[in-house]
Amino acid sequence: MPQVAEVTKHIERLLEQIERTTGQKPVPDARRASFRYIWLAPATVKLVDSQSPSEPLLVTLGHISRDGLEFRSSRRLKVDQKVLVGLETDEGELQIPATVAHSTESGVRFVVGVRFDS
Repeated sequence: MPQVAEVTKHIERLLEQIERTTGQKPVPDARRASFRYIWLAPATVKLVDSQSPSEPLLVTLGHISRDGLEFRSSRRLKVDQKVLVGLETDEGELQIPATVAHSTESGVRFVVGVRFDS
């Protein structure tokens, strides 16, 4: 499992990369602790404390912030489920430990929000 300080540093660099390549600029939002960047990218999600081993889920990201991210999944995840999110970055693959905050059905897919573990 990656060290928290190292993962935090990688997330900061990833957000800088997204800001630089997309032109998105953080703006204050009273509803959120940190700015959410729109980032439509593929990722993998591996269930960490699942009773039965499974293949990583292939998901599509929607938003990412310093605190967590949101993705679309073909299956519902349980709230408080521990996961490992795999992202491709300019610096290689980043593995981020996280916890499911919500999983809501939306049509034929699920919108899942996770908080990065710190």
